[in-house]
Amino acid sequence: MPETGTALVGAFATAQGKFPGRTAWDLGIEAFLGALTTSGIPRDKIDGLITQMGYDGSGQMEPTRFGQMLGLNPTVSGALHYGTAGFSIPYAAGLIASGQCSLIALVYATNQRTGGYKFSEPMDPYGAPYGYLNPAGPAAIGFQRYLHTYGLEKERDKLAAYALTMRQNAIRNPIAYRRDPMSLEDYLNDRFIIWPLRRADICLINDGAVCLLLASAEKARDLIDRPVSILGIGRQDALRMMENPDHLMMPHMQASAERLYEACGVGPKEVDALYVQDAHAAVVPTTLEHYGFCGPGEGLDFLQDGRIAADGALPLNTNGGQMSEGYMVGWLHHVELFRQLRGEAGARQVPHCQRAQFCATGGLREFTAAIMYGADNG
Repeated sequence: MPETGTALVGAFATAQGKFPGRTAWDLGIEAFLGALTTSGIPRDKIDGLITQMGYDGSGQMEPTRFGQMLGLNPTVSGALHYGTAGFSIPYAAGLIASGQCSLIALVYATNQRTGGYKFSEPMDPYGAPYGYLNPAGPAAIGFQRYLHTYGLEKERDKLAAYALTMRQNAIRNPIAYRRDPMSLEDYLNDRFIIWPLRRADICLINDGAVCLLLASAEKARDLIDRPVSILGIGRQDALRMMENPDHLMMPHMQASAERLYEACGVGPKEVDALYVQDAHAAVVPTTLEHYGFCGPGEGLDFLQDGRIAADGALPLNTNGGQMSEGYMVGWLHHVELFRQLRGEAGARQVPHCQRAQFCATGGLREFTAAIMYGADNG
């Protein structure tokens, strides 16, 4: 099977919640040390450092300062402008493939809940005068477009199945922020933040941190037993946004899907667990459709009848996702899939999990990327 020559060799996440008195720096250090401790990898083996800075403008997790705190002199360090997991990991894989690094620590940490960050900055110069001040805006309008396109306006509440499944997964996850039970009645009584999205359809805002360790495939098996290989990567941006035909429906996802499956030689029928960066639940049905897990307009029905539960036909975000575990822009999904592919997910373990796919959608729906991971059976 094709591989990118890179593999995950460590993954650690702090508890998710609200931690007054702790900075993002504090949480990032905890995650970094946790990844080293759980993997058994010495700090002096690390020759690359990539961080993701928070959205609050505070400068926390700036890579130079964070590297100084850790006492590192890496060959390469840096942070992408838009560095969520789906984009920072391929960047790190490229550094390894080019021979610049052999073992990279990727760290994201935030205290956005304690700091009161509300994601309420204008995202573009056109929508701000009309109150378009949160990423939930394009998600809500995109979901309206989806429902209208397929004549599903009366089926809107089928989206409840996603939030309820995520909460059930989170209840079995000891680090999850929201572990209180949620019933269908609770969901239907929840307030609408922006039609047609309820509060339960929108990600949490919380404090927390993640550290991933990514190594060359050659080095990975010398570092740990059963590393998790990156089998392929697909990406497609849509920077023209609303100038593109039907941008809100994210047709560019299909190009990411084609590139991913061609790169790794694996198709949707061979995926044992799926992880979707779910800033808003409305992205999930469209992702299922564009990546080939179901047909056009079938995404809401696909969510029903336990199909996406940990023991269902396609386990989806078995950690509880960003609706219930915590909002860490896809980083937590990677801690979970690392454990799933190593058979270490405990009560959430997907039986015989050999391949896991991660899908990311970011910005105002203009960035899409996907990564396929495989278990090491050697």
